[in-house]
Amino acid sequence: MPKPKPDSNWVKQMLDSGAVIETSNPQAAIKLYNQINQISKQINYPLGQAKALHYSGIVYSDRSNYPAALIRYRKALQIYRKLNYKRGIGACYTNMGNLYRYQSKFDSALIHYQFSIDFFKKYRQWDALALAYGNAGGIFMQMQQPEKAKLYFTPGLLYAEQAGDSSLVSRALINQGTVLIKLNKMKEAVDTYNKALKIAAKIDDYYALYLANINLADYYKQKKQYTKAIDYGQKSLTWALKLDTPYDVADIKRIIGDLYLANNNPEKAQTFYLQAISVSEKIKAPEISAAAYAALQELYAIRKDYQKAYKYQKLAQQYQDSMLGEKQLKFLNELEVKYQTAQKDKELVQKQLQLQKNQQFIVYSVGAAVIALLVALLLYLHFRHKNKAYLRQLKEVEQEKEIMVLQALMQGEEKERTRIARDLHDEVAGMLAAAKMHMNALVLQAKEIIQHKGYHQVVDLLDEATISVRKTAHNLMPEVLMQHGLDEALRRFCSNISNDKLLVVAYYSWGDFERFAPNFELSVYRIVQELLNNIIKHAQASEAMVQLTLQDHMLSITIEDNGVGFDPAKLSQKGTGMSSIKSRVHALQGKIDIDSEPGQGVSTYLEFETKPYALQPKAEEVKEKQIHLAAKTII
Repeated sequence: MPKPKPDSNWVKQMLDSGAVIETSNPQAAIKLYNQINQISKQINYPLGQAKALHYSGIVYSDRSNYPAALIRYRKALQIYRKLNYKRGIGACYTNMGNLYRYQSKFDSALIHYQFSIDFFKKYRQWDALALAYGNAGGIFMQMQQPEKAKLYFTPGLLYAEQAGDSSLVSRALINQGTVLIKLNKMKEAVDTYNKALKIAAKIDDYYALYLANINLADYYKQKKQYTKAIDYGQKSLTWALKLDTPYDVADIKRIIGDLYLANNNPEKAQTFYLQAISVSEKIKAPEISAAAYAALQELYAIRKDYQKAYKYQKLAQQYQDSMLGEKQLKFLNELEVKYQTAQKDKELVQKQLQLQKNQQFIVYSVGAAVIALLVALLLYLHFRHKNKAYLRQLKEVEQEKEIMVLQALMQGEEKERTRIARDLHDEVAGMLAAAKMHMNALVLQAKEIIQHKGYHQVVDLLDEATISVRKTAHNLMPEVLMQHGLDEALRRFCSNISNDKLLVVAYYSWGDFERFAPNFELSVYRIVQELLNNIIKHAQASEAMVQLTLQDHMLSITIEDNGVGFDPAKLSQKGTGMSSIKSRVHALQGKIDIDSEPGQGVSTYLEFETKPYALQPKAEEVKEKQIHLAAKTII
């Protein structure tokens, strides 16, 4: 009996099978989802294809392979949109938000969560909406803003209850408990956690059990009931190990280490800290590594082993520095200056007290000297401040001049490109067309020429040369950019260079794109074009992605590939191409951030402040508007 061919029902059954083995055997789940994806293509079942990509992205995310997960979410989202499959669209936004959150990119995470909230609210999908509110509130909890988190957690609990989903209710209660802890409402918090724990235990929800237990461990730690706290921490670890999510396992082991250290058991604490670091460094979770190294520094300081304490302090500082932004660093530097100044003031007071024990004459002399020194110091600080202000202004002028020079160079380059494109299109292409016309005229005079092989070769060469000249002219001055703007021009460029056998280039854009100043559009277009050319030449990639987002007059562009990557420390050795791109971004007063590792591809992030550009209407358009206004007035 012949084996039945796979159909949509077979795909649905296999998707359910993959979901069952995701935790126990993630590699087998990914392999199965890839097979489902291929078969769904063959039987023309796009929903099965989208779900296979989506579910495999979740497995990659759980294994902390964020670039692979992001690529699959975006492919799934593209298919869901074509099918108008609402639940899949919203879920992909949520999952992408999770990826950015795991990597501490909180702004990108929040944007995606807010997209999903708006989407699910519009289509009244209460269960998904409860999760989206919980995720967004979690961002503000990580940023130590419990009041703002509460604004998201409260509707999240209401929608979970409205959906009638016990699992969602337990997780929403846990979120409420974390806010209550931060607001110092301890009794309400522990009652809320225990309520969530009972619900999760009834339905055997591993994730909710893990969350409730670790939060109860933190509560009892604050109450200094360390034995009870350790018990809840170990229970939480048991559930996290069943979930098999490396990030959660590493974080809980670090927390249990803190509990043992607080309970005067440094040996046990050290074991858990080292286990946490082993996992966190593999999955690149800097906040966990920083906390664990800082705890080890404290542990060895207690043991008076200052050499190891200093070693772990340096490691903790390295990870903390990598997470600190410029504002945080500035704040820390200001604190350090204030501390040093306070130390100097303290030393000065001690010297003055010692001098008071001497004779009256010496005291007066020293007092006068101190006053003179203070006056001199004030004068010195005054002139130093003026000098710094002058140097700062000078630096700003130099930077402005540098930007003006770069802009002039870029404008000069584009003018030269325009001139060459016009010459190629108007003169060279015209001469090639004339040459072909003369060749055709010769045929009319001597019909035996058309039978000659050389004639056809000349005609073919002229056609190829004409096409090549026109293509070169269009590349030098892209007509679609002038007519339709940056979004459409980049979309078509990505479509033109995308090749299923060599390099698949996906393009996404979010926001209402108006027209920008022509020079700005052209410069950004050239930058993205050059970055994609670098991928084609050097990355050895099979997939690439370009994403444009416009929000509050801020244009952000992300360009990623799954190629060979490179060592960022050797970026300066990669030639003048990247230096030229950075100069162009600098000339547009933008920002560029390049992230890569060998074998992990390259992710480039660009950011520009934009201003709307009012296109001058053509005479016909002006006339039409005047007629329309006149008609409206008559009515």
